[in-house]
Amino acid sequence: MKNIKIPLFLKFVVIMIALSVGPLVFVGIRTVNINKLALQTSILELHTQIAKSFSEKIDYYITEIQNEVPYITQVLSVPELSYQIRDVALQAILDSHQNIASISLLDKKGQEKVKVYNPVFEKEAKLLNYKEDADFNIIKEGKIARVMSQVYLKNDKPFLNVYYRLNQNLNILIVLNLQPLWDELQNIHLGNTGYAFIVDAQGNVIAHKDKSLLFKKLPNVPIINQAIHSLSIGSSEYYNQLTKEIMICAYAPSKNFGWSVIVEQPKKEAYYSSIIMQRQAVFLIIGSIILSAGIAFLIARNLTRPVLELIKSANRIANHDFSTTVNLKTNDELNDLITTFNVMTGELRRYEEMQVDKLVAEKTKTDAVIFSIADGIIMTDYDGKILLANHQARNMFNVSQENLEGQVLWDYLTDRKIADTFTEIIREYKESEGTIYKEMDLSSDDVSRYFKTTTEPVTTVKGEKLGIVTVVRDVTLEKEIERMKDDFMHSITHDLRNPMTSIRGFLKFLMDGIGGPLTDQQKKMIDTMDRASLRLMGLINDILDLAKLESGRMDLQLTDTNLFEISNRVIELLQPQIAKKVLNVGIELVNTSVSPVLKADPMLIERVINNLVGNAIKFTPENGKITVKIVDYSDKIEVRVADTGEGIPPEYLDRIFDKFQQVAGQKKGGTGLGLTICKYIMNSHKGKIWVESKMKEGSTFIFSLPKNLS
Repeated sequence: MKNIKIPLFLKFVVIMIALSVGPLVFVGIRTVNINKLALQTSILELHTQIAKSFSEKIDYYITEIQNEVPYITQVLSVPELSYQIRDVALQAILDSHQNIASISLLDKKGQEKVKVYNPVFEKEAKLLNYKEDADFNIIKEGKIARVMSQVYLKNDKPFLNVYYRLNQNLNILIVLNLQPLWDELQNIHLGNTGYAFIVDAQGNVIAHKDKSLLFKKLPNVPIINQAIHSLSIGSSEYYNQLTKEIMICAYAPSKNFGWSVIVEQPKKEAYYSSIIMQRQAVFLIIGSIILSAGIAFLIARNLTRPVLELIKSANRIANHDFSTTVNLKTNDELNDLITTFNVMTGELRRYEEMQVDKLVAEKTKTDAVIFSIADGIIMTDYDGKILLANHQARNMFNVSQENLEGQVLWDYLTDRKIADTFTEIIREYKESEGTIYKEMDLSSDDVSRYFKTTTEPVTTVKGEKLGIVTVVRDVTLEKEIERMKDDFMHSITHDLRNPMTSIRGFLKFLMDGIGGPLTDQQKKMIDTMDRASLRLMGLINDILDLAKLESGRMDLQLTDTNLFEISNRVIELLQPQIAKKVLNVGIELVNTSVSPVLKADPMLIERVINNLVGNAIKFTPENGKITVKIVDYSDKIEVRVADTGEGIPPEYLDRIFDKFQQVAGQKKGGTGLGLTICKYIMNSHKGKIWVESKMKEGSTFIFSLPKNLS
């Protein structure tokens, strides 16, 4: 997708508006939200406080009557008092509490025996019988000391019966008038439509401004269910399906009655002032944005004009028009920038006039050097596009085209081996960078041709990656000389083998006494000669085996090979050397609990493990450790022989497997062919062998064998 270009002037306008309006909008919205939250919280607190206050009044109402009960009980419990004295005492209580309609003494059959009443609520005294009253029957059972009835209406006034147990035969009935509480409840107004009401413990409405709802349940008011099941004050919201409004509510339970006082008000009315405040804030923010946009437009125009002029002049300079200048005066830092820009333009003009000839001369020198180098040089990017290819490289790869820059390398590599080599080089550089060495055998039936490549990354002084450069060197002559040397070594060692066999045979006869008895000194001499001839025979056999492996004449005897058993057998064979140096040698299985088995030549594999473990013993100090790890993968098996020796210097890691190579400074003791033979054994098994080492930390020789060898 093409990048969208945004004009500088527009950016300045947007930035100026953002800087001026952003904080204002943020603070404004934040303030409005805080004030809104505070206002809503205060409204909910007001509702909650009203509900709580009225609930406390209800509790006080019954508590005030409750405080008189001990005195009433005492008056009615003294048998010496006449009924006249009891009437006078109870009448005094009645006169002091205008909300008590009557006080009665009931026998165990529910019959009133003594009764005082307030004439405001009862015109004449009648002794009633309450034996059918459910609440009386509950108090008569004696399990609880006080029973309160449901609220009921009498002459359109709310009353409440409260029973108290006096003794086994007598009970006290106090009839309370609730009208003063109900009148006070009707005087609670919240805004224009907010009000309060009371429900009993069963959720029935017992006080409401709408008398048609008295003693009914309101299933569409979920706050009632919350209130009757709550032990503390609370608040909530619900949607009133009748009025189609969201209501905010608060409730408070009455501890003495089990009732709940509920206060509710339409949310829109309760939060009206908050809504008005939000609207005013929005208008203020919009006005500020318009004003800021106008100011930002003027400022941005003055700021961007000189910058746009500089851009135009810079574009002309990019097109090699060094005669351009910027003629503006701003009386600020931009004026310094314009002056510096004009000075820079003059310097570029002078530099261009002076440097053209030098650049041409330098390029000619560079081309001459690259053309004269005997080795082929190819520079590509990481996708294989050619950045540079000298004449020698084109000749080596039979490419006749002169200009290859920008072309894909593989389009010109007709030889499959060359193409595969460069594909592998680029792939390895994408994974990890470092010097890469490769060899290519381009020999035909008539002509031998060998090339060695060295690849390095190409970077600038600042570390910017430009690509990779590969130097291709013709090593045909060196390979022929090496081949001649190997042929000579193989020939002479083959000629030495038969005489050496005869020498060892006659030494055996002498040691067995066939030629006559030997003195002790003669036996020592013969023994020394035998060890020397055995070592020489080993060297001859190594050279001959190496020749077979190099030429591919070594036949593999593939069979099921147990690497754990071979490793264990090698350690047992080398136990004298291990014990002599007190080494800790062990075998570990990784990714498997049983020894893995694969197809391989067990004799050759044992020779590899024997060579690696023997080297580890040789270069590990006393009391050191050697570990043989057998790692089972899905497609291959790795064997790792790790020691705690001195390690191998980094410069030897790439050539430790070459013939007759030994690390300088370390004790000798071998022919320098052991690791070379190991490498060729691995190659014949289509496996790999390499080494990992750090100085002073030891070395780990690793070889891997494929599981699918057949």
